[in-house]
Formats: sequence, C-alpha cells, structure tokens
Amino acid sequence: MKIKGYFDKLKGLFALQNRTKLIVILGVCGILLIMLSELMPDEDTDDTSKAISNDPVTEDTFEYKRQIESELCKILGEIRGVGSVEVMVTIEGTTEYVYAEELDTDIDKDGEKNSEQYKNEIVMIEQNGRKDALVRKIIKPQISGVVIVCQGGGDVSLNERVLRAASVALDLPTSKICVECRK
Repeated sequence: MKIKGYFDKLKGLFALQNRTKLIVILGVCGILLIMLSELMPDEDTDDTSKAISNDPVTEDTFEYKRQIESELCKILGEIRGVGSVEVMVTIEGTTEYVYAEELDTDIDKDGEKNSEQYKNEIVMIEQNGRKDALVRKIIKPQISGVVIVCQGGGDVSLNERVLRAASVALDLPTSKICVECRK
C-alpha cells in the first residue's frame, strides 16, 4: 500500500502544472551542488602542492634565497649608522644539479687517446643502503635584484656605502640594488 502511495505522489509531480515547479527545484538543487563542490577542498590540488613543497630543488632555492638575505642583513647591520635592516633578494631560476655521467675512452696501442664517447648513463653511488646519483656540480640560481630598507637609508653618504657593500658582497651591479629609508 505504501509503495502505491509513493507512485501516486510521483505521478502528481509530473503533472503539467507541477512540472515547472519540479524543473525549478531540480535547477536550484543543481546550482547548490555546484556551489558546495567549490567550497570542498580538492584532493588532487593538495597532492600537487605537497609535491611542489617537498621538491628538493625548490626547497634548496628558497633556502639559498633566505641564506643570502640573512647574511646580507647581518653584514649591513654592522655598518655604522645603518640601524635596523630588511633585505629582499629576487632570484632567477632554481638550483640546478649536474650529474656525473659515464665516459668511455678508447686508447690506442701507443697509449694515446683515440676517442671519447659519452654514455647516457648517470653514475650511481650507494650510501647507507640507498642509491643516489653522483652530483658533479650544483649551480645556484642567479641573483637578479636586491631591495634594502634601513633606518639610515635617507643619508646620501650612508646610502652609497650600503649600496657599495651590497654590490661587492653579491657581485651585483649597483643598478640592480635599491636602498631606501625605513619609515
């Protein structure tokens, strides 16, 4: 009996006069579901951001930037008249690792090199039961600019000394360094 009552109500919803109400209700429900899906966190983007933040190259690059800023703040803070200092360094690129590759050399009977051939195989070393690629060289990112904000930045002679010190410390032209007075 109960099932028949549900079928009667369902038939009543599909009647001509109630059909418009049903379409509007379904449309509103659809819009609400779309809005709710935007509020819920997307699991795939979480994994992507975790992968990026756990990327050793990215971490090395940010650590390099922080280290440069910290060391520059420390050294500039030691200059007489500078006062408190804040430094922002902008860098170009990321840390780059150059791995060692196998090199085959053919030697003649006379003991002279005949030819060298590169293999596309990276040299692997084993440390503590873990295999890693042998790093031949690490290329740090290029510093592209520096902003220095200090209390004494309003004094022209001090500004020049700070500019010259930062230029020498970072091997950067003075045109890429900005020294400003703290408010």
